[in-house]
Amino acid sequence: MKEHFVFYDFETTGKSTKFDQPLQFGAIVTDGKFNEVERLDIRCQLAPHILPAPFALHVTRVKPEQTLNKNLPTYFEFAQKIQKFVSDWSPACWIGYNSIRFDENIMRQMFYQNLQPDIYSTQLSGNTRLDLMKMIFAVYTEVPGVLDWPIDEKGKISFKLDRLAPENGINHEQAHDALADVEATIFLFKKIKQGAPEFFEKLVKARDKNYISEELKSFKPMALTLRFGNNPPKTYYGCFCGENLKNKNQVGFLDFSLNHINDVLHADKTMVEDAVSSSPKKIRSIAVNQAETLRALESPTAEMERFCELISEAHDFRSLVSTALSERFESDTLEQLEIEEKIYNGFYDYSDRDLLEKFQISSWEDRLKIIDQFRDDRLRQLGKRLIAFFAPYLLTEQQKSDLSSFIKKRWMTLDNNANWTTVQTVKNDLAKMKDENLDAQYINDLQNFYTSYISQYDLNLGV
Repeated sequence: MKEHFVFYDFETTGKSTKFDQPLQFGAIVTDGKFNEVERLDIRCQLAPHILPAPFALHVTRVKPEQTLNKNLPTYFEFAQKIQKFVSDWSPACWIGYNSIRFDENIMRQMFYQNLQPDIYSTQLSGNTRLDLMKMIFAVYTEVPGVLDWPIDEKGKISFKLDRLAPENGINHEQAHDALADVEATIFLFKKIKQGAPEFFEKLVKARDKNYISEELKSFKPMALTLRFGNNPPKTYYGCFCGENLKNKNQVGFLDFSLNHINDVLHADKTMVEDAVSSSPKKIRSIAVNQAETLRALESPTAEMERFCELISEAHDFRSLVSTALSERFESDTLEQLEIEEKIYNGFYDYSDRDLLEKFQISSWEDRLKIIDQFRDDRLRQLGKRLIAFFAPYLLTEQQKSDLSSFIKKRWMTLDNNANWTTVQTVKNDLAKMKDENLDAQYINDLQNFYTSYISQYDLNLGV
């Protein structure tokens, strides 16, 4: 079977992976030698309950009226197209820039909220994942001469794609256009391969969680590069020391520099719990299925090898670590969660999965009937919301009123902890854009758009 890589990117209505939506999806499929095979660039309409963030539209250079273009697919149709695209190119390695934390979660939410059958499709059917941003961090610490490093206004090295790409020789004038960002990602990916081929191969192996898990569990001294906040990336050296009993993808990584072997061998439950949760973390929780830059050390010190050997024999210690990881990451009690926040509340059963497949090929009238057959409460709620959004002619007057009330409540909330864009957020952002002397005509267009858009629910922007 031929190997394929899919480089992809979403442009969205904001920064929340749960409460914003994509407006554009760009992807380029390559063969194993990174020659282009296919490309896809599609946009969609704004879902009825979403208020896009003004700064998000500004950054992506989206004209507000484009979000309501009836010639574009609806959000539901958009999700269907991308689910099919993933299926058509599986198995493949899916790569983006900061994709594990952002784009992957945007995709999952899009599939979840639009009742697509395979929420985790880029991790199933033989698919794997990489994240170029994580690879860039490792390049910076280990082989910095491979790339040129841009300096930002504060005199610090910038790891933003829109700065890295042009600094290294690609015209990236269309930064924050999904397809342009994909082209920049491929460019940097190839540059690392050309400049440090052996190191590149090590990083690419991180896409295979089974390989990484086997390397860790062989108790080899390993390296891992991470970045926290705005600090420079840093490489940590350590070894496997246990795995979450409830999630085999999550393991403990014991930092050599923060631990003494005698303390480890005589650790009790309290000491281990503190090592897992305190800062700096003596034991880090690492997800082997999230393309972390784990790689075996070529020339570990004798002390490192001895440390790993003793950990491999310390069964009681590893058991304590496994218990600590399992207890620390137990799900919190699910109270007052929005439907978007319930995405990880368990897997669907087989009967619901069959209904989801049927839902995709049915008319809206038949979809309305299918919704009542779902066993999972989340699917019934999301299904009713899809009917309200994309087949409102099937609603009763009371249901139309309920939809209007739901949107008003969301948009007009004064809760400072709300994770979605509200009318107040829009007002604040527009004011800030004026203070920053951004394009006056564009700000005026945004203001007119929001004024008109929210007026359909008898709301007033008041700016």
